[in-house]
Amino acid sequence: MKNILKLSVLLLVFVLICSSCSQEAPEIIPEYEISLNGMNLDGLTVNWGFSMDRYHDNVDNVFGFIPGTAFADQVADRKKQVENDLNCKINVDNNSNSYIINDRLNASIVSGSRLYDITTSDSSLLRGMVRAGGYLTGLSSLLDVQNTDKWGPPNMLYMLLWKDDLYGVVPFAWPELLYSTTGHVIAVNETLVSQLAQTDPREFVENGSWTWDKFEEVLHAYTYQDSGRTIYGMLTHHAYFAMNMFLSNGVAFSSFEDGNVVCGIYTEPGRVALERAKSIHNDTCKDCFYPEDTTSNEYFQNGDSVMVVVSHGGLISTSESLMYKMDNIGILPFPIGPNATPGVYRSYYEQIAFSTVIPVNTSDAQAAAIVLSAMFEPFPGLETKADIAEYLATQTFFDIRDAEVFINTITNTEYGFFWEGGRGAIETSINANTPVSQILEAQQNTYDQLVEDYLVNHYAGRVAVYGE
Repeated sequence: MKNILKLSVLLLVFVLICSSCSQEAPEIIPEYEISLNGMNLDGLTVNWGFSMDRYHDNVDNVFGFIPGTAFADQVADRKKQVENDLNCKINVDNNSNSYIINDRLNASIVSGSRLYDITTSDSSLLRGMVRAGGYLTGLSSLLDVQNTDKWGPPNMLYMLLWKDDLYGVVPFAWPELLYSTTGHVIAVNETLVSQLAQTDPREFVENGSWTWDKFEEVLHAYTYQDSGRTIYGMLTHHAYFAMNMFLSNGVAFSSFEDGNVVCGIYTEPGRVALERAKSIHNDTCKDCFYPEDTTSNEYFQNGDSVMVVVSHGGLISTSESLMYKMDNIGILPFPIGPNATPGVYRSYYEQIAFSTVIPVNTSDAQAAAIVLSAMFEPFPGLETKADIAEYLATQTFFDIRDAEVFINTITNTEYGFFWEGGRGAIETSINANTPVSQILEAQQNTYDQLVEDYLVNHYAGRVAVYGE
């Protein structure tokens, strides 16, 4: 492991690289953001409700950073600088439980009382306020949201886009964002691959042969007996496998085509992907999968499988993640199907922690936006893509190819409407004895309603803010 204890730097590295892959355009800074030193908020107190996110317990954090780390110190200094330059006071209410932060925010808005001027929480909880309307301030007129390097690209803000505006952003130029997505990659035990005298599978990604067919070959090659013990080709949770296989055929869960919102499940590439996932998992390679259906990495760490489907959080987010526990890990994307674009590796997320909104009952929305913009500036020393790429390649992963795959999957990740039931047919299709086509037919009305209730309005917001 190379300097893995510098995790916060790794996370910053990701978000900056990922955002640099988005469309680049010169930042159009509103007049009130012309100069920090020239702005005077007249001693205004800005109350900021801040949650680490509901999967973490560290209340004693500094804008999400673990106290005592380099970035915690930097963001503490940033807070003091902003307070001094803007003549304001930033009062932060930390809580490890996003539900508590959201409940407080909701109650204050309903009662008409001012509690938070800025709130950072989990997008899966904030989405209800976004969709209800009247709770959160539209941000496209207050922030230069077209600067996706700073605020995040639209695919990462999907739950915060609704009808006519964007109601939240993420600190894309900050660390501690990465693990809040549930994107997935395939981690491979390179030591076991070498012992089997097999080709490093990263070479298949490099030469463009990492396809569904090659994947089946690898699964069989990696499943073997060792002193009476079976080592399996892959460990996975069936739903994670199904979702990522579905996306591996160049299909999106939702897209906007010829003025219409399209649910990718009901496209030919989507159906083909689900059928192939079912075939691999339950038929052609069924004996290559570890028999326990789990999201735990324990068996992979014990050497019971050569590959594991792992979330980015399970890869690097805590001291229990794989990068803390193992050496010589390779990173692979899901293999691509015939309809996929070569070199584009997709994944999906269920929520984005550190989603940041401005409530409608803030004392001054413009002032809140000024403070938000000043706080979420990039940190010094990691401003350029070249600097960031070099750090990621040399200090975190074991191979430049690992870093490239990692960045690629997050760059191309999308919201899978998990909380609204969007994973239903995909998850069902992989284990049920019923043919995929029948499952899709049976759930057609459910997905039609999903499109009508959610997808159309989210895309309307995306078009309103970013254009078609």
